Amino acid sequence: MFDPNAFIDVSRSLSTVGRSEAEYRTAVGRALYGVFLRAREELEARGGRVKVSDSERRGEEHGNVRRGFKRGDFRHDGVAQRFGSLYALRYKSDYDLGTTVSQQDVLCALACVEYIQEAFDKALFQNPPRDA
Repeated sequence: MFDPNAFIDVSRSLSTVGRSEAEYRTAVGRALYGVFLRAREELEARGGRVKVSDSERRGEEHGNVRRGFKRGDFRHDGVAQRFGSLYALRYKSDYDLGTTVSQQDVLCALACVEYIQEAFDKALFQNPPRDA
């Protein structure tokens, strides 16, 4: 099975000084998707119903993951806030062609990812999945 942390590794590799704006924009997206995929799989394994089987509604998974940290068993205000920041950065990177995406944006995205992953490891996902 693919390890979503590989996306975060790609993001880190594209976060160095002197990269092109296209690389910085790509790095922000990979940072978000790496942590999103881990969150989706962890929540789903623990009984959270976040995956959507209808291919026309798969975009809803992003909202489902974010809501998973806003309420319920996995509520964590810091994680919810940082996911919000990541989505704002991803929107800027993927859709706002009139603004510049810089190394600082990538570093901000990676700081959010680090916070979220630490919360996963230390607070949210310490217990094994239901089927384990």
